[in-house]
Amino acid sequence: MTRQQAMAYDDKLSKKLQGYAGDCGENETVAKGIVADFVEFLPDNDVKGMVFLGNDPVSYKLGNARLDLRKAILAGVEFAVSVSRPESLFNYIQMLIVSVLFIRSITRQELNGLEAYTVYLLHVKGAYQYGIEEEQFILDMQEWHMQQKGIKLERGKVVETINHLYEMKVADFEGGTICLKEKVYGKLE
Repeated sequence: MTRQQAMAYDDKLSKKLQGYAGDCGENETVAKGIVADFVEFLPDNDVKGMVFLGNDPVSYKLGNARLDLRKAILAGVEFAVSVSRPESLFNYIQMLIVSVLFIRSITRQELNGLEAYTVYLLHVKGAYQYGIEEEQFILDMQEWHMQQKGIKLERGKVVETINHLYEMKVADFEGGTICLKEKVYGKLE
């Protein structure tokens, strides 16, 4: 996420919550306060994410967005007490839930089947700190794909997949080696 994207997400969430607050009859400054005080969108640096494999393989870059839920809930309770309207607390909590769902949607990157298999093979080979020589990995991927699917995998397709994982910041290249930047959970059948 770039700095411009972080600012755009901040603005988008603020507008979304202000609209929700207006629909609930709440003051829009409460929604602005949630975003300003408790949500932070961070540009990419060396933020590590997580890859979850299974039926719906996905990469999450949760380090790019932070919601201080504890402080937000305490502030919501104080807010509800100050306005003496129990439905305000309910609306406030709903705005926090909308914030959490929004953050989940922007930090989620789906992996296609070949990307998931590539990440899984890197994981199985333990390519976290030291990585695997790229040419050897391409050959291993082609062989593994032939064993798993019974279909010959073109070298160019593997290279394209690896490059896309690099763009997604799931994998990295250093000195001719490829390594995982994200922790992998789960497995593929």
